[in-house]
Amino acid sequence: RVRPMNEREARTDAQPAVTADGAGRTVTLARDVVSTGRGAHFAFDHVFCPRSTQREVFDATLAPLIGEVIKGFEATIFAYGQTGTGKTHSMEG
Repeated sequence: RVRPMNEREARTDAQPAVTADGAGRTVTLARDVVSTGRGAHFAFDHVFCPRSTQREVFDATLAPLIGEVIKGFEATIFAYGQTGTGKTHSMEG
């Protein structure tokens, strides 16, 4: 999930470091960090844009696990990433 800009970022006209294509399930770096003249692209099973709702994230990632837990299987939800990337925003809304 690409988190929305926070108040400070919006106030200072900061530019997003990445763009997300939920339909294409890709994230593209806005800056040329690989010296190729274009942004690097990364593919994922799910990609959620900043305007994605908590319900969309839940339905696509967590809801399928609930039925499995009820059947007796174990499940773990793990949020991993660099500080400030939106883990808490994704988990708590």
